[in-house]
Amino acid sequence: MVIVTYNNEADLPRCLDAVQSNARGATVVVRDCGSSDLSVAIAEQHPAVANVISGANVGFGAACNEAARSLGSDIRMFLFLNPDTAVGCDVAGLLEYVTRFGEFGCVGIQQQSFGGDLVWSWDEFPTPPLEWQKARKATLVQRSPAGYTDDRRVDWNMGAFLLVPRDAFDDAAGFDEQFFLFYEEIDLQQRLAQRGRPTYYVNKCHYQHDRSDKATLWREVLRLNSRRKYDRKWLSWFDTLQCQIAQSYRWIQDAIRPQRDRDRRLVIPRLLATWGLIRAVVPPEAIDGGIDSWRSVRPFWTHVEISREQ
Repeated sequence: MVIVTYNNEADLPRCLDAVQSNARGATVVVRDCGSSDLSVAIAEQHPAVANVISGANVGFGAACNEAARSLGSDIRMFLFLNPDTAVGCDVAGLLEYVTRFGEFGCVGIQQQSFGGDLVWSWDEFPTPPLEWQKARKATLVQRSPAGYTDDRRVDWNMGAFLLVPRDAFDDAAGFDEQFFLFYEEIDLQQRLAQRGRPTYYVNKCHYQHDRSDKATLWREVLRLNSRRKYDRKWLSWFDTLQCQIAQSYRWIQDAIRPQRDRDRRLVIPRLLATWGLIRAVVPPEAIDGGIDSWRSVRPFWTHVEISREQ
């Protein structure tokens, strides 16, 4: 089990307590990305944790890769788990259950809020038709309870809980480290699918995830920066352009008829990031002024290096 942390002292005890209760016998590695709080101390003192690796904030995918490489060859399955989650099912039972899928690439399970509400956790690979459906607020099965009643083969599951066989992960060379955060799990599952290792959603098991409002300026710009990297890698220039137009239409609709206050507040940065005009500063500790200030982003012609120091 791999858990990547960055200033997660408020969530990590709950996460590790749930691991201790529901994943007995798992080898748990915490890779901390330069936390300035008590995350490292909490991980080092918790009985569920076998190893803590401290290092620079190299991004989620790179940190996962490093932690995975630290595990011995006897480890046959990786579970990548966010520190703001709590596993609510018996992981040993899940491992037995997924053998019915044969040689799969990834498995995800039902996501719930800590209030017990169902939260969407799977989707289709990005395409222009899908972007236009989202822009026009179409009803999508993956965003409705109907998509979470039974097991199903899906394109990708959210990376907050991702079960991946080691041989599949190694064959795909792990996460693509060009993604600092966001879209690295979609990219991985697309590469696995190309190798004949499909992704499945399992409905009988669940985890809880803190899905409180995290749509800061920095996160939204970074998310769209990562989306442009994904599009350049997987879509044609024409499909990429169509996706950008569809997303722009979506953001303009948010300005006119916002569903949430944050949607109107983020319209301008979302539009600028959609067209590659601004980029998020990484790593976040390099930001002077907070991740919800305009100092957290830069014009496209400037560049902040991601530290790869170990």
